[in-house]
Amino acid sequence: MLLLAFIVLVAQFNVLACTKTLKMGTNETNWAPYLIKQGNAFVGTEVDTVNAVFKNSPFCIEWVYFPSLSRVQQELKTGHIDITFAASYTKERAEYSYFTDVYRDEVMLLYKHENAKDVINLAALFERGFIVGVNRGSFFGAEFEKIRKHYPNQIVLTADANTRFGMLNKKRVDYVIDDSVVAKYFAKRYSTILPVKTAPAINVNGVHFMMSKQSVTLDEVAVINRLIKNNKAAIERIYKPY
Repeated sequence: MLLLAFIVLVAQFNVLACTKTLKMGTNETNWAPYLIKQGNAFVGTEVDTVNAVFKNSPFCIEWVYFPSLSRVQQELKTGHIDITFAASYTKERAEYSYFTDVYRDEVMLLYKHENAKDVINLAALFERGFIVGVNRGSFFGAEFEKIRKHYPNQIVLTADANTRFGMLNKKRVDYVIDDSVVAKYFAKRYSTILPVKTAPAINVNGVHFMMSKQSVTLDEVAVINRLIKNNKAAIERIYKPY
């Protein structure tokens, strides 16, 4: 009965008020086109998606910046923040977080400096001694997690996309694994960056909102799932240009 009453409240809620403020944690400052920090404000397609999902809902959103993804995850564990976005599901994260339904798909591809060699897969990359830059704390699929254990010295962990692609442009790393939408943005900025067309996608998966079990209830997760479902068309319109 409580869940039903809460869902009815969603349908009837006035946009000018909210019953709960969710603190949305992020470590990104230049993750274009998804999220860019401008002063104390955040803009980008993920911000547009959050606004579309939570419009006319019982929830207000307060964006909170942290210097690293690991800090965001720690704040979720303790309940000091309530939610983060574009999260891949893992068993480890599920120990302290709830996951919503998928709200968009993410494709992780391999990119190189124009002077780097083409490779056919991750194993070939590491076996030949190349260096790859990746986002600290991100999940790139089971194959990458298995291989990385054998080549820790060939992986450079970075805090944001701007750093990763800047390093690739300057040949401080040979390759980068990143979201295809993000990479397209930086490939336009740096003419030296190219996709590795001979290698398959590193990982393809849906992304979720991830919420603290300390501060968010399962009833609230169910409400957010309903909001995602009701706003699927709006989310698709946001990402159609990409």
